[in-house]
Amino acid sequence: MKVETSIIIPLYNAEKYIAETIQSVLNQTYQNWELIIIDDGSIDFSSKIVTNFLNDNRISFHYQKNSGVSSARNNGFTKAYGKYITFLDADDVWLKDNLEEKISYLKNNAVDVVYSRYDTINEKSESTSKILNKAIFPNLKDVLLLKGNYSTAPSGLVIKSEVLHKIGGFDANLSNNADQDLWIRILANNYKIVLIEKPLWKYRVHANNMSNNIALLEKDSIYMFNKAAKNKIFSSFWFKQKCFAKLYLMLAGSWWKDGNNKRRGFYFILLSLIIYPPEILTLLQKSFRAR
Repeated sequence: MKVETSIIIPLYNAEKYIAETIQSVLNQTYQNWELIIIDDGSIDFSSKIVTNFLNDNRISFHYQKNSGVSSARNNGFTKAYGKYITFLDADDVWLKDNLEEKISYLKNNAVDVVYSRYDTINEKSESTSKILNKAIFPNLKDVLLLKGNYSTAPSGLVIKSEVLHKIGGFDANLSNNADQDLWIRILANNYKIVLIEKPLWKYRVHANNMSNNIALLEKDSIYMFNKAAKNKIFSSFWFKQKCFAKLYLMLAGSWWKDGNNKRRGFYFILLSLIIYPPEILTLLQKSFRAR
């Protein structure tokens, strides 16, 4: 039987979670898939754990020199035969009907990408209170304005292979913001996206999540916005200025609060004030209303 769906897992030092992640694929009610695991130079026991699953001929395991998560995803995509492509991070988990519902929707409707809501789990696979079932699905404007009530994590999407080819896969220069960059290109090219309202997967929150690396967040976010500006994604000059101002304020808050670097935080506050002063005024008004 011809493979219909290709699943790509980028793997780097995920020995604590990878067995559960792979098992969640094996537990899928939908079974016409291939699983391509790309080890991005792991130095723990991840590869040894993966070999325990290789008796299933639908699973292939490939090693590459450490090149980053985007490179690993793209490497997996070059090896994929499926009409539909989906990605699963090595610490996330799918519910058993995740693929069945998403593939069915793609096959029976004129859509290019299917996404779903999700729940969160901790390092022990216990559900947490940070459930994002009610999050709003992003449009291009919301993504560029960094409105936070949504997620673009790759573990939640299934995309037509032809669409991924056309937009060019993941940007290998990005890691922390690679998913946002991908969504910007999907949305900017007006591909049809559908959100399934119920949660069909679980996002794992733990200390090693890339979003906890503020220096990387800064580097990736600025690169992503400069790239969007170069590709004329912003609808106008002043909209671009507003988006950059919001980005700088987000980085200021991250450095000030989580990075314990008030000097760096103040630097980004000044940048925001210089390029789009109204954004600072809006923030001050919100602060006064909250008192």
